[in-house]
Amino acid sequence: MRRRRDEDIYGASDQQEDELSLEAILAEYGRGGRQPAPAQEASAPEEKAAPAETPVPQAEPEKEIVPEKETIPEGGEPVYESTAPDRVALKDIMSQTVDAVLEDEDDGVIAQPVPLGERVAGLLARLRRPARGRKRPASLQDTERLFDEPEEEAPEIEEPPEPEPLPEDALRDEKRRCNRLRGGLLLGLLPALALVVAAVLQEMEVLPSAWLDAAMLRCAVLGGGLVLTSLLCMPVWKAAAELLREGKSSCELCTAVAVLTQLICCVCGMVTGSTRATPYAASGALLILSCQWGLYLEAETRRSAYHLLVLNGTVPYVASVTATGVCKQRGTIDGFYRMTRRSDPARQWQNYALPLVTATAAVLSGVVCFSGGSMSDFPWVLTALTTAGAGLSVPLSGVLPLYYLTKRLNRSGCAVAGYAGARSISRAKRLVLTDDDLFPSGTVTLNGYKVFGEERARAVSYAASVAKAADSSLTPLLERQLAAEGGFHLPVEWLNYCEEGGVEANIRGETVLMGSAYFMKKRKVALPRDMKLPTGVFLAVDGVLTAVFAVKYQPSRNAEWALRTLKRSRITPVLAVRSGNVTPGLVKRKFGVDAKPVYPDVSTRLALAQLAEQQGDKPYALICREGLMPLVETVAGSRRAVKAVRTATILSYIGAAAGVALAYYLTSVGNFALMTPIAMGVVQVLWLLPTLLLAGLVKHY
Repeated sequence: MRRRRDEDIYGASDQQEDELSLEAILAEYGRGGRQPAPAQEASAPEEKAAPAETPVPQAEPEKEIVPEKETIPEGGEPVYESTAPDRVALKDIMSQTVDAVLEDEDDGVIAQPVPLGERVAGLLARLRRPARGRKRPASLQDTERLFDEPEEEAPEIEEPPEPEPLPEDALRDEKRRCNRLRGGLLLGLLPALALVVAAVLQEMEVLPSAWLDAAMLRCAVLGGGLVLTSLLCMPVWKAAAELLREGKSSCELCTAVAVLTQLICCVCGMVTGSTRATPYAASGALLILSCQWGLYLEAETRRSAYHLLVLNGTVPYVASVTATGVCKQRGTIDGFYRMTRRSDPARQWQNYALPLVTATAAVLSGVVCFSGGSMSDFPWVLTALTTAGAGLSVPLSGVLPLYYLTKRLNRSGCAVAGYAGARSISRAKRLVLTDDDLFPSGTVTLNGYKVFGEERARAVSYAASVAKAADSSLTPLLERQLAAEGGFHLPVEWLNYCEEGGVEANIRGETVLMGSAYFMKKRKVALPRDMKLPTGVFLAVDGVLTAVFAVKYQPSRNAEWALRTLKRSRITPVLAVRSGNVTPGLVKRKFGVDAKPVYPDVSTRLALAQLAEQQGDKPYALICREGLMPLVETVAGSRRAVKAVRTATILSYIGAAAGVALAYYLTSVGNFALMTPIAMGVVQVLWLLPTLLLAGLVKHY
């Protein structure tokens, strides 16, 4: 496909303003629009002149004439005799064109590069696959086979997924879970705060000597507070036990190990009466609360999504991921529930990283005790290293950014399908935009129109018929004018979209052109001089200008904000527009934002526009409001949330490794004075701050 010039894409007159009103047109070219049609004396049909001698059409003098009456049968539909050859139906032509474009893999706009992960997986599969068709050595070709070759195993039949529950049932279950988790979190906060206050007062040495000297009493109280916090946050232990039965690891299991070592340390302190070290009961209680908080945020995120679904009843749109990019399609909820239940990468990494951290802490504890020759300190050293390795940020790194994203999107009438939906949306670098996305209903107006040498009703009938057949955004405007002028729809025998920014149709054997001024110039249609209507729609019949419609595009604040967000988020918009006036030049001039959109060829634009009207196959996000802003919020927010989850997860594991390393160093050199409970809590809180900061930035875009 040859490369089009810039003027073909942006239009030759896009730099001009389109503020010319109907009054200006009338002042320069005479009365038009709703004025009576100029009189035209009956004359014999003239022979067509050569194209080079085509005169400039002039407005006829204002005279009242009786419009010609069309012969209308009893059914109300006008009947025309056409001498044009038989044509294929318009719908069939459009369907074939769109299907061909969608199936074209050579299109640079639709086709996307294969992800690196898929390429690596394909390479490994080819390496493991035995070579077929390769010629065997001569020594092996003629020998008998000592055993039969194994038969190829039949492919396993995948079981169909379990049916999803009703949105009402899913919402009710998540509400119950949220209430239980929130209640346990609030109740467990009381003994945890008591343990923290006790640690602070002990660090300040303001407690009585009976507390400081009585190791048995101190360990009993601290252990009792830790047990009470664990009982109030029982879902954490249930989650740890369930994952342990499945052979998986998680932050809940790592926290359970750390708390158990702390309880062992308390028991050893009660038995031995040693006052050398104080159990890290406050840090253990904070770890349990952090896990409980993470479970609550995960359930609350799903509850908010289900609540939006139940509140709206039906979902008008979904955000689907196509080969071109994210596309807003007709709504469906099939698969949304299963997608919200998928685990995030933070959970997946916990299955590998946390057992390594815990095992490393246990090994280093043995190294410290064996090298120092004091095995009596092993419970306390093990408690210090396991507590330092179980950071407060680990349970929150994967759920807190999604929680903030869900709260932000709910205010805009959207909901993302968990981390799986957000990750799929964030991978797309492009966003498909249609005419209605950029200029919704009410932003495109008709200032007036002028007719040249034709009846107003007939000219409007031509324009309305072509616009309806082309599914143009101007159809509602022309329909109102058609009703006002008393016109009627004409049968369109065939229609063709042109690359120059217009359409070509056949009505009653006449060739009708409708499009921009640039389109008319390309088709050798003479226009009046000094006609400054960059966004005007011109109508020509058999190569002669028939009417001019002054169309004005009014930018909306919603679309302007959305385009600016796309530019800041480095998301490329793809213009899947049917109107020839909506070009990158018009978008830049009207919104004042150079979003650098992709403007494909006309066949690709039509295919993408029809794709946006289809039903989505996978609902990565639900969109329950009109306008471009909810869609852009979903895409931009998903990108920020996924980035925040990845960054917070990496920082949380760095913090865990640094905590284990620091605890190992201090215990190996015997510096027990710095390993106080309050110091341990301060270090864990400091590593929690980056996760809180990253999650808070998700909702600011």
